[in-house]
Amino acid sequence: MAPKTLRSLLAQPSSKLGPPHHHHHQSISISQSISTVRSAISHWDPHSSDSLSPSFLQATSHLHSHLLHLSTSHASHHHTSHELVTIHALLQSAMQHLKESLKYHLFQISSSLESHSHNIKAAHSIAETMLSTGYGEECVSTYQSMRRSTLKSQMVRLGFDQSAHQPKFIRKLRWETLDNQIKSWRDMAPVVVHSLCSDEHRLCHQIFAASPESVPDLIFSTIACDVTLSFLTFPETVAVNLKPSPEKLFRLLDMYVVLSDLLPDIESIFGSEPASSVRSQVISSLGKLSKAIRAVISEFELAIQKDPLNSSGVPGGAIHPLTRYVMNYLAYLSDFEHSLQEILVDLPPNCNSSFFNLPNLQDESILSVTIAWILFVLLCKIDSKAETYSDGALSYLFLANNLQYIIGKVESCHLRKILGDEWVNEHNMKARRFVEGHVRSGWAHMSEMLSVENENGDVERLRMFLLTFDMAMKERKDWVIADVAMRDEVRLMVEAMLVPVYRRWYSSHKDFVSVRFSPENVKKKVERFYEDSNLSSGYGSC
Repeated sequence: MAPKTLRSLLAQPSSKLGPPHHHHHQSISISQSISTVRSAISHWDPHSSDSLSPSFLQATSHLHSHLLHLSTSHASHHHTSHELVTIHALLQSAMQHLKESLKYHLFQISSSLESHSHNIKAAHSIAETMLSTGYGEECVSTYQSMRRSTLKSQMVRLGFDQSAHQPKFIRKLRWETLDNQIKSWRDMAPVVVHSLCSDEHRLCHQIFAASPESVPDLIFSTIACDVTLSFLTFPETVAVNLKPSPEKLFRLLDMYVVLSDLLPDIESIFGSEPASSVRSQVISSLGKLSKAIRAVISEFELAIQKDPLNSSGVPGGAIHPLTRYVMNYLAYLSDFEHSLQEILVDLPPNCNSSFFNLPNLQDESILSVTIAWILFVLLCKIDSKAETYSDGALSYLFLANNLQYIIGKVESCHLRKILGDEWVNEHNMKARRFVEGHVRSGWAHMSEMLSVENENGDVERLRMFLLTFDMAMKERKDWVIADVAMRDEVRLMVEAMLVPVYRRWYSSHKDFVSVRFSPENVKKKVERFYEDSNLSSGYGSC
């Protein structure tokens, strides 16, 4: 339909295709015009703009006007026919030379338009002359062919391979290969739109500036639409043919962000018919990407839920690999906040909102709900893994380590803004309860050994205290407290639980019982324990 519309526009009277040259043809004899055109043709150099002198263009326009006049003239048939043949042949020759010159100047325009103003001006003069003298179709056909070829060559130089973007090829690719293709597309897309297509659109309007607005738009659409559509369908092809899995999420988000950022420019460049099909493709691609991204996020949540309990054995209650993976994933995900607010139009598919008690999220946006739900699922999984430890103190330490890591990650990135202060405060309180549970389960029974007053067997109670204390030190030397501040907090809590009660016992019994360790000795033992073991090494703290 577009070519037919363009042909009909080009077939209109020349006055509608471009303004007249404002030459006073009546002051120039037809013989002068013939002589000027013949002379220019005989000295024609397609590599130079000197042949496109104003006198030549004026003479060419004059010949065309005279040809139209003779066609309707009542002069003698023989005279008219002879002159018609002569002028028509001369015009044909002039147009052929102009066509070759147009090809040359268009071929030169292969980089930034600013560096080719001379060639653009020459091409504009040629186009204006050819359109105004009835050779519009030849001009436009030449222009389309040259610029389409140039655009495709530029795309190939960027690395665009149209055949590799077909669905049947996409489905067969290994993820590593497709991942590289997506990164390549992501890097190319701004260049294609901001440079190639934008320049092509601007060039078309510069060269056909004398024509009605619809003419350069139609010409541009026939040059750029097909190759641009082929390039911009790639994200949709990937989204539709990609099997959802967590590692693919960020490449899908990359393409979504790129398309969203390019959409205003695409609407500006491809806003008119029939080029608007490019804008429609981008809207479609964004929709398909959104659907694929929601599916991957749902798959990510399910993967957390399905993580097997037999992977729960983390030595020393350290941070579980699942915790690290999920938090690094969510931290990276939070960088896409703006796009995800558009994409996540519903609660996560597996989120049972009647069961999930949202922890007073700061803005209760769909993204904050989604992130909070995934963290809730993670914490439930960590709780279930903690139950596999036979030692209660180690179980609490595992919970404290993992929750503290989660909080630290939230506070160190954009997740803090998404979840809000109340979420952080609530989980900090929960982490402290885990720490208290760890200290109480691990050390309270030692404190109780010495807290019983006026009871016989003081020496035996002291012996049992020191034996249990030393045994705990040895058994727990490989336990891990990854967070430095939490380690210091645990040390102070242990000291507060053991040293005062030992000091009271020591003060009451030192005159009656031979005691090896003073309260300061016990305190130093605790300090050294938290400085010399894995508890203070930060093992697994990355």
